[in-house]
Amino acid sequence: MSTHTFQTSAGPVTVPASEPVPGLQVFEIPADVSPDSNYRWIAAHHDGAALASFATEAAATNAAQAVGPLADWTRNAMTAANEISLSGKTERLHVLLEAHGGQHPNA
Repeated sequence: MSTHTFQTSAGPVTVPASEPVPGLQVFEIPADVSPDSNYRWIAAHHDGAALASFATEAAATNAAQAVGPLADWTRNAMTAANEISLSGKTERLHVLLEAHGGQHPNA
């Protein structure tokens, strides 16, 4: 199992993460981070950018597997984002994440 580090207002936090698709990680945020959120599971790019948050690990994993074919997620985040946007897959990415129960990370 790998780890994922994300930023909080209190500083960086590192947690265990699975990698259901090469370059995409799924992890649970600790109980003391956003304690009122029901969306505790995050699907994120290995560089750190969150794609969406989910109510369950299974939903986050299924979403990562669904969006896996849209880009080469093993490359850096900007390259993956460009691959998605320049090939017209942005809407498909959002539809797939939402279909699996994903909430936008900044919502």
